[in-house]
This record gives sequence, C-alpha cells and structure tokens, in this order.
Amino acid sequence: MSRPSCARIDLDALRRNYLAARRLHGGRAVAVLKANAYGHGAVECARALESVSDAFGVAFVAEAQELCVAGIRKPILVLEGAFNATELERAHQLGLWLVVHQEEQLRMIERAPTDCTRLNVWLKIDSGMRRAGVPLGQVRDFHARLLATDRVASITLMSHLARADEPRVEATRLQI
Repeated sequence: MSRPSCARIDLDALRRNYLAARRLHGGRAVAVLKANAYGHGAVECARALESVSDAFGVAFVAEAQELCVAGIRKPILVLEGAFNATELERAHQLGLWLVVHQEEQLRMIERAPTDCTRLNVWLKIDSGMRRAGVPLGQVRDFHARLLATDRVASITLMSHLARADEPRVEATRLQI
C-alpha cells in the first residue's frame, strides 16, 4: 500500500532564514534554487526572496530561463555553466552569470561569436572538493585566458568547501 507524501514550504520562513543566514557573514548571498528549489517551486521561492536576495543560483540554463520567463529580474548564476554554444548564446541573451569549471567551457567562450560579449563569469576553483572546478595548478592560466578575451565583462572567483560541515578542520580553514 502506498502513502501520499507532500512537501510544503513556508515562504515567509524561507525569507527569514535567508536573511538570518546572510546576517551571519554580513556580505552578499546567492539563494540557490536548483532542482526546482529542491522540489519546493523555484518561481515561487524566487518571488518570495527577490526583494532580499542579491542573486539566484540554478544548475542549468533552462532553469534560469524559467525564472526569467516568470519575470524574475535579479541576476541568475548558472552553477553548471553552459554546455554547448546554444546554451552560451541563450545565457548571453538573458544576461546570466556563468560558472566556468572546465576547459571546454573556457574554449567555448573563447570561440563565441563576436556579438556574444559582456559575459559575467564565475571561475570555479577546485580547492579540495574534487568535483567540478579548475585544478589549482591551472587557475592562473584559465584566469589569464578569460581576461584576454573580449567576451568577458567580469570574473568572480568561487570554490566549494570540501568539508564545510567541519569548520575546525585545517583543510576548511585553508580553503577560506
């Protein structure tokens, strides 16, 4: 026999929690809404957070496009970046911020049409997670190549804490 399951989200609580988390560090913060806001409705969550969030993060260009079509105007960071020329062009048209975490994404930007300019790129550095990210030994080269192309307007560095749940571990301190 099956039982129905249902996930409900209190959007006011989501907003309060976002603000509480941001107060802990005092800086800007990206509200991550990938996978349809983890099953809670990306558009609804974005609308609840739009007046307080600095930006939104999604996994894929298609998820970002859904937010744009729904009228969300905050910057949107695509955490997986663009995976083909069509996605790169769409990201450019929508003004999305793109993560670059592998060589092929960098080459795609370097080869982009000349009208594909002013991209805001986040260069993801592998500082120990061993998932997506540019190895430490290649970061300077990636950064220099991004600076050398006229397709890029800005570069933000980012990483993923490998052991974020263990703040007292030396590796976590070194990553920060």
